[in-house]
Amino acid sequence: ALVVGTERLAYGELGARAAALAAALRGLGVGPEERVAVCLSRGTALVVALLAVLEAGGAYVPLDPSYPAERLALMLADSGARVLLTEEELAGRLPERARTVRLDAAGRPTVHWSPEQAGPRPLPENLAYLIYTSGSTGTPKGVALTHRSAVALVGWALSTWSPAELSGVLFATSISFDLSVFELFVPLAAGGRVILAENALALPALPAAGEVTLVNTVPSALAELVRQGALPAGVRTVNLAGEALQRPLVEALYGLDQIERVWNLYGPSED
Repeated sequence: ALVVGTERLAYGELGARAAALAAALRGLGVGPEERVAVCLSRGTALVVALLAVLEAGGAYVPLDPSYPAERLALMLADSGARVLLTEEELAGRLPERARTVRLDAAGRPTVHWSPEQAGPRPLPENLAYLIYTSGSTGTPKGVALTHRSAVALVGWALSTWSPAELSGVLFATSISFDLSVFELFVPLAAGGRVILAENALALPALPAAGEVTLVNTVPSALAELVRQGALPAGVRTVNLAGEALQRPLVEALYGLDQIERVWNLYGPSED
């Protein structure tokens, strides 16, 4: 299900870790409409945390640790999150506005929290996640996405991309951007593999680079991979978003023998 460097987690192990953390979150009162802030470096714990928040019935609020501390504080306060999942190195950058749960690299709480096995399940109208806008035209605003909308996105993707295309999806987008929802939840819904990277330009150096079949990224990053001749041979499908897509890049991609489909994607949150 998940590849992080040389670490590989099967669906059973990933599910067990998420379920254990979800039980701890329920013990802290997390359930439908409860926002849980997630500020973690890109690793196994990040994926476990996002799945656990949803399994607990809550909604995750992604906080990219590379953001300025002032912006993180604004989003944490504005979201109303009462629980924060983070790690030791990052905890000091965040104000103490929420109950902080520190996780180890495997996604386990570093201190014991009393678990509660049962809790109310979310309805389609309940929140799934809260994504903040760039703030380029003012204060960042939280866009509230429901389970119904998230499932609609995943369902559309499963009807549009084949299981073969989704068998190895690069997960390189910051969780503060909505394209990350595609990269994480669509392959897992299809029985595929999520291959985590720090960013798209790190793709060629990944131990599992040869297993990547689909890449989502911005045109500028993809253009650099093409310029370097660094797009792994197994990549058959490319999804581009976040910037204007120019015809020369599309032609360059289709000029590669391996590329079968190029998609111009935009606005999943708005849709």
